[in-house]
Amino acid sequence: MTGLNVAFYLYPCGLFATLAASESIDYFRTRARRQKSAGPGPAEAASANDKAADATRRLYARLIWLCQGVLAILLLPSIVLVIRDAVAGPQVGGFPYSAYLAAHVAVMLYFLAGLLPNPDGPWSPTASHCYSWLVGALLEAVIAALFGIQRSRIDAPPELLDALAALGLARIAALVVMIALLVRRQYALRSSLASSTPGERQGLLENGHAPARPKPRDAQDSGWLDYIAGFRVLFPYLWPNDSRLYQAVVLVCLVLLICQRVVNLMVPLQLGVLVKSLGYGRIPYRDMVLYVVYRALQGNQGAIGAARSVLWIPVSQSLFRRLSCAAFEHVLGLSLDFHLSKKIGEVTSALSRGAAMNSFLENFVFQVFPMIFDIFVAGVLFFVKYDAFYTIIVFSIMWSYIFLTIYMAKYRGRARRDMALKSREMDAVKTDAIMAYETVQHNCAVGPETERFNGHVVIYQRAERLVLWSLNGLNLTQSSIFSVGTAMLVAVSAYKISKGQQTVPEFVTLIAYFTQLQAPLNFFGTYYTMLQNNLIEAERMLDLFKETSGVVEKPDATELVNPRGEVEFRDVKFAYQDKTKPALDGISFKVAPGTKTAIVGESGSGKSTCLKLLFRFYDVDGGCIAVDGHDIRDLQLDSLRRAIGVVPQDTVLFNATIMYNLLYASPTATEADVHEACKAANIHERIMEFPDQYETKVGERGLKLSGGERQRVAIARAILKDARILLLDEATASLDSHTERQIQDALERVTLGRTTVTIAHRLSTITTSDQIVVLHKGSIVERGTHEELLARGGRYHAMWEKQTTAEKQKTEKASDV
Repeated sequence: MTGLNVAFYLYPCGLFATLAASESIDYFRTRARRQKSAGPGPAEAASANDKAADATRRLYARLIWLCQGVLAILLLPSIVLVIRDAVAGPQVGGFPYSAYLAAHVAVMLYFLAGLLPNPDGPWSPTASHCYSWLVGALLEAVIAALFGIQRSRIDAPPELLDALAALGLARIAALVVMIALLVRRQYALRSSLASSTPGERQGLLENGHAPARPKPRDAQDSGWLDYIAGFRVLFPYLWPNDSRLYQAVVLVCLVLLICQRVVNLMVPLQLGVLVKSLGYGRIPYRDMVLYVVYRALQGNQGAIGAARSVLWIPVSQSLFRRLSCAAFEHVLGLSLDFHLSKKIGEVTSALSRGAAMNSFLENFVFQVFPMIFDIFVAGVLFFVKYDAFYTIIVFSIMWSYIFLTIYMAKYRGRARRDMALKSREMDAVKTDAIMAYETVQHNCAVGPETERFNGHVVIYQRAERLVLWSLNGLNLTQSSIFSVGTAMLVAVSAYKISKGQQTVPEFVTLIAYFTQLQAPLNFFGTYYTMLQNNLIEAERMLDLFKETSGVVEKPDATELVNPRGEVEFRDVKFAYQDKTKPALDGISFKVAPGTKTAIVGESGSGKSTCLKLLFRFYDVDGGCIAVDGHDIRDLQLDSLRRAIGVVPQDTVLFNATIMYNLLYASPTATEADVHEACKAANIHERIMEFPDQYETKVGERGLKLSGGERQRVAIARAILKDARILLLDEATASLDSHTERQIQDALERVTLGRTTVTIAHRLSTITTSDQIVVLHKGSIVERGTHEELLARGGRYHAMWEKQTTAEKQKTEKASDV
């Protein structure tokens, strides 16, 4: 009988394993093909061919669905015949009834599950289904052949074997028809799509799902393979590499988890032992104490579960810290282009999703996985200790429970979202009417507005009613499944007890174990949705990890040591997103060490772009920028930026003390160094007038300080950084004349002996520059000193005349007033 037993058990296992393996392979293969493909996908255009293909898919899906229903029906008489013959009294060493029933009930559940309507859209069989059907047909043929080969050794009625063989052949025919229909569908699709683009065509037995347009994920649509593939980037953070202690704690928690599983196994077994030892004139103290101890240790609220929860707290916090800090560091390392194109709220919200990853890990490791493991252990225990029929009861009931819970959760998820939408619409109508109170009264519209609101309330209650009905339907379904399982266990046990094949204590153990499995399953629907919601939340953090910086440091980059401060632009070309409109078009100039160069021009001429490229917020598209003769792309990014100090046009300070903001550029500076820098920046006396002096909080973005005060703090910070190259981005723009003179005096002291590149709005501030570069539409049109450019009478001269005339008129108006 060994061959038959193996064939029976291989049947359902082969179906499930083939489907899972082929779907996984197809997923990763399709994913890799999508990543390599640069052309448009099949969902980008709708045509008559697409509609014909959809109609073909629907037609063949219905035909295959009907065949699948026939196949499920053909399994039922086989099960009934075997049960009838088993109840009639099988002989010792006869037909393996339990194995046959276990296998074929599982196969029937497999095909019945395929008959349910798909919550995610129209069902369409794929190549993965076809492979499982092919395996099923082969195994049915093997079973039928074994019936013929081992007929003389099978102690069962010949008519039973003939009936089972005939039903098996009928099922093979149904499976062959299903395979043929799927193959025929693919040929029909190939024909209907023959005139479409190559990317829209499908080969034989390729995935048969209709092309789906991209849509946002929700907790019901998300696929586990998508998450596993995407979350690989986060897996290194799940193990606490930075702490041997935490690694030991994780191992201890896993050991405690295993202990919990052992205790869960021991509780019903010990109950059976206790029941067996009870009797008239006997008090089994040892068995009673053991049972009580096991119960005290059992569950997440027991001693073991509580200890594991406490030990896991630092590990959980470590995971959150490492994930959050890694994401934070990654975001800060991204290019300026990313930060300019993203909303701050979205980025900060995504950064806060480390807790979701934490919750997912904890729920999966300590709730869902143990529950599934307990079910598997229960099945193995029943198979080894009792009978394979108990195993099929446990697996069938638990699988049906989990499957239907997930299945109904998808419908309920959509119903809940629809109810939430109707609730928002109802609230919007109510809010509009209340906010427009005067308009409502002016137009005597209290009655119509009440009617309109009542209509939305009715619509909301209709959606709410569907949610409540579905909740009660789910509860009833779950309860019914367990009731059926309990009835089957009781019936089989009662039959076996009546035949002397099982004892009452064993019956108690079985019922106790089965009931024990019910408790975690009651929360499975909650955990399932919670897990997917956690993954979706954490996916927002994953998206940040997928972002790559446009500026990447070379692996062999060299460090910029003791910079002299020479800067050179060599035929630099650069464009932002629109490559047809260059921001810089072949500009070249050189700044000698310790000299001052000013860049002027109208808005959009490329002035700020020059500084951004020099600081390497972006990489040039053509030419190069050199510092001390080194292409900045060959330098270590950190060493380059340490050599450059920046005084921006709009200084942004942290919401902290003035001292904190000053030390930001040089954390090792002493208090005396800070005071000297502030004196050089003409801000020390002003700070000392504040009540808290250097400990004064500057407010959000430094807005408690005036614009001039913020600029002088930025200058003091640049002094403390002590960089050889100084970039001034219109540092005196939009300031009054008195403040401008103060800042200009400070800048004169700061720039002394440093290489300075200044973007100037007011030309009067750059008259002492060693070199002035005039930009126009991304090109250099003039270059020279202030006097040389004025004498040339070109674009710079025109800009100077325009500014000086405007300032004279402003001064005359002020004197008239």
